[in-house]
Amino acid sequence: MRMRYTPREIARIALFVALAAASVYLARLIPPIVIFGTGVPVSFMPAISALAGILLGARNGATAMFVYLVAGLIGLPVYAGGTGGIGHVLAPTFGFILGFIAAAWVAGRIAGQSSHPARLVVASVLALVPLYAVGIVYMAAVLNLYLHQPAPIAGLVLSMTPFVIKDVVENAAAGLLAAALIRRLFPERLGTVAGEAGAREGA
Repeated sequence: MRMRYTPREIARIALFVALAAASVYLARLIPPIVIFGTGVPVSFMPAISALAGILLGARNGATAMFVYLVAGLIGLPVYAGGTGGIGHVLAPTFGFILGFIAAAWVAGRIAGQSSHPARLVVASVLALVPLYAVGIVYMAAVLNLYLHQPAPIAGLVLSMTPFVIKDVVENAAAGLLAAALIRRLFPERLGTVAGEAGAREGA
């Protein structure tokens, strides 16, 4: 398996790390969205992690999110609220930062080299599955084992419903954005739309 990164890949990975960090500060300027009576803080990270996987590929997208994770752990203020530091490992929400890596990888694997909007929307939305799976399990572990606060996973899943609704809409939009960006920045992938259509007709 190829492990080295080309200069172009490194530049694109760095761009997404910078985009992720900048999005944290942009999100602070937007008031929470009220869904079912719950104020849901704005976060662009679920969409950015999916975009990273779709546009950079599974490996490079996951790498970008891993670098973002490390940047925060070494103290750079790139996490929610403009924070950072190794202490975040013991925060209940740290699992979602880990989940961004899985989300990028899954989005990239599902999207493949496709530029078809429907497939990219599906890839982006399904990336939320590993994101929330990792995030909720980690949250339950920290709350129950470290903070000694009883928190059944079923209850945590239910409490995340407003967040999931917001993220599904956001990630669907990210999938459409990815399709538009591919047409401008990755023209070599445009031929896959015709290829997918031909494959369906021949099936």
